[in-house]
Amino acid sequence: MTTNTKGHTVADNKEDRVRPQGLSEILASIRPGADVELGEEMSKLIDAVKDTGKAGTLTYSISVKLADGAGSAVVIGDKITAKRPEKDRATSIAYIGDGNHLTRTDPNSMPLWDNEDIRDAGPANVDLQTGEIKDAPNA
Repeated sequence: MTTNTKGHTVADNKEDRVRPQGLSEILASIRPGADVELGEEMSKLIDAVKDTGKAGTLTYSISVKLADGAGSAVVIGDKITAKRPEKDRATSIAYIGDGNHLTRTDPNSMPLWDNEDIRDAGPANVDLQTGEIKDAPNA
């Protein structure tokens, strides 16, 4: 082992080099449960992609900053961000009426019938459980 110009110890040969930690090993020891959260978010993302047919993303960010001036400790933060696709919402047509109120009927069109053309069928004798009409008045 030798010391470089920055004062860090470095390995002289391959046998002395330390292998880097795997991400799963780091997460298991420093951020336990992150893999479970990622799995849950991935499952929700897959459901949304199947429902909409659109693409989505799942991002896992890790932040690292020094905790002290000596450089012997770090603060590790993480963030899980899922961008799930959304279903297209249905649209509807509305017309602008008096006072800028919206209405479903075009105020500039002629009605199909006048109010006096609409007849009242009278009270119906209907079974409320089945919806069956027992007697039709004036039939």
